[in-house]
Amino acid sequence: METNAPQGDIEPPIERSPAVFGPRSLAARFGPVTLLSVAALLLSLYKLGASPMWSDETASVSISVQHGHALWSAVASDGGSMSAYYLLLHTLFLAGLGQSADSVRLFSVVAFVVMVPFLYGFVRRFWGTQVAVVATGLVITNRMVLSKAQEARGYALGLLLVVVAAWLLCQAVERVSRPRLVGWAVVSALACYCLLLSPLFAVAQFASLPTLRRKARLVRSTAIAVVVAAVLIVPLALMALHRGTAQIDWIAPISWGAAKGFLYGLVVPRFSTWLRWLMLLVIVAGIIQTAGEAVRSDAGSLERWHRVLLLCWAAIPLLALMAISFSVSLLQSDYLIAAVPAFAVLAAVGIQAIARRAGAGAARGVGSIRAAEGSRQTNGAASTVVVLAVVAALVVVYPLVNSWGRYGAVIENGPGETSFIVGLARPGDAIIFDQPAQRMIFDYYLLADHDRAGTLARLPSPVWPAAKWGTQLPYAANHKLPTPTAIAALDGRFSRIWVVDGGWAALPRYLVQSRAMLADLHRDYRVVGEEDFQGVKVLLFSKSAPRPPGMHAWTGEG
Repeated sequence: METNAPQGDIEPPIERSPAVFGPRSLAARFGPVTLLSVAALLLSLYKLGASPMWSDETASVSISVQHGHALWSAVASDGGSMSAYYLLLHTLFLAGLGQSADSVRLFSVVAFVVMVPFLYGFVRRFWGTQVAVVATGLVITNRMVLSKAQEARGYALGLLLVVVAAWLLCQAVERVSRPRLVGWAVVSALACYCLLLSPLFAVAQFASLPTLRRKARLVRSTAIAVVVAAVLIVPLALMALHRGTAQIDWIAPISWGAAKGFLYGLVVPRFSTWLRWLMLLVIVAGIIQTAGEAVRSDAGSLERWHRVLLLCWAAIPLLALMAISFSVSLLQSDYLIAAVPAFAVLAAVGIQAIARRAGAGAARGVGSIRAAEGSRQTNGAASTVVVLAVVAALVVVYPLVNSWGRYGAVIENGPGETSFIVGLARPGDAIIFDQPAQRMIFDYYLLADHDRAGTLARLPSPVWPAAKWGTQLPYAANHKLPTPTAIAALDGRFSRIWVVDGGWAALPRYLVQSRAMLADLHRDYRVVGEEDFQGVKVLLFSKSAPRPPGMHAWTGEG
C-alpha cells in the first residue's frame, strides 16, 4: 500500500532503512526502550509479595490447580473471560511453579514487561521517539496498571495481547499481509479469553480500517481474519451466555459518581486534583491535535488511518462500556485497562503539541530581542524540549512518587483472619463463610501456613461451604447462604460458631442476605466477640462460653 506525503505538521512514519551498527545508532534506537523495559521490571517487582493474596487471586489459584473435568468446570463457571490465563497458570503449576504470592504473580510481571517494547515500537513508528517515551512512561507508571502487573489475574496478559494485536495490525496493513492479519485475529481472540472487555478493542481496531484505501487483497484478507476471530471466540460466547451476569452483579449501578470514579481510576489514578486537571487538559489537547492531523492528511492514507486507529482505540471501548452499563453495569476501571495505552499516547501527543507552541512562543520572544533567525530556531527547539520534559515529568513521575505508599497495600488480610481462627478454634466449633470467596482465601492460607504446621485437626467443622478442609475450592460466585431451617438445625450440634462476614461487596442485596443470616443465628446463639480484618469481620457466636482472649466485644454494627 502506497503512502502519501504528510501534510502540515504531521510526522511521517519512521521509514525502514538498512541497519547501522554504530554504538550511537544502537543507543539511540534501543536505549530508550531498554531503559523503559528495565524501569517496568523494577517497578513491578518492587514489593511483589508484600500484599497478601486477596479473593480474586486465590480464585485464580483455586481454578488453576484443578485437573481434568474439575478444571474445565471451574473455568466455565467463571464465565470464560480469563480462561486462557487460568490454563497458562495451570500449565505453569504442572511445570513446578509454586503457589506463593511471588510465584503466581510473576507471570503478570513478565506480561507487563514484554508489553513495553511492543507499545514503544508501535508509538515510535507513527509519532516519533519523544511521544513514544512519554506515552510508554505514562503506562508503566499508571497506578492501576502497576497494581494489575502485581496481581495473579489475567489483566496484564490481556493488556499485552491487545497491544500486540494493534502492533500486528499495523504491520499487516503497511505491507498487506494475510498471515499477519490472521495473526492479529488470533491474538485478538486470545485477548478475549484474558480480559472481559477485549472484544471492544478488537472492534475498535477493525472499525478504523475503512479509512484506508480499499484494495482487493486487503479486503479479502481482512474478511478472512474477521471470520477466524469470530470462530475462535464462539466458545467464550457460549460460556458467557451460560454464566450470565452473576459474575459481575456486585458492580455498583451506573451513576454520575460511579462514572466519574471509573474515569478517574482509568486515566488519572492516584493523581492530585490539580494534576488530574492538567492530565485531562493534555489529553484533550492530544485529541484535538490527533483529530486535526487526521483531517489534514490525505483521504485513505496511512497517516490518517494511524490517527483514526488511536482515536477509535480510546473512544469506542469507553463509549460502548458506558452504553452497556445502563443495562448491565461494568464500571470497573481495570476491565478497560487496555484503553490506558491509547489515552497515554493522546496525552503524550498533547504534551508535545503544547511544548511546541510554548517553544515557538519563547523563540519569538527571544527573537524580538536578538533579531536573529538562527537564535530563534535554537531557542525554540531548546524551549520545546524543556517544556516537554517538565510537563512529562509532572504527569509521569509525580503521580508515581505521590502513590508510592500504595505498594504492598493490604486489600484483604487473609493470613490474619486464617491465623486468628486457627489459633482460637477448638474441637466442637463450626465455621460459616457468608461468601465463598472468603472460604478460598482461608483455604489458600490454610494450605500455605497451617497444614504444614499440623494444625488442621484443631479446625472447626466447615458448615458453609461444607467441603472438607485441605482442598482448594473451584471459584464459585454463588452467594446463597444457609437457610433459616439449616441454621436452626445447627442448634445442639455446635457450641460455638465462627462467621467470616466478608463485606467487601457492600450492595444492598448482599447486605440483606448477610444480615438475615446473622439474625437467624442470633436467635439461638449470642455474639460474644468480633475482629476486623481489612473490612472482613470475624464474629463468634456462642451458647454460653466467654469471649476468647484477644477478641473485641461485639459492637452490634455492620
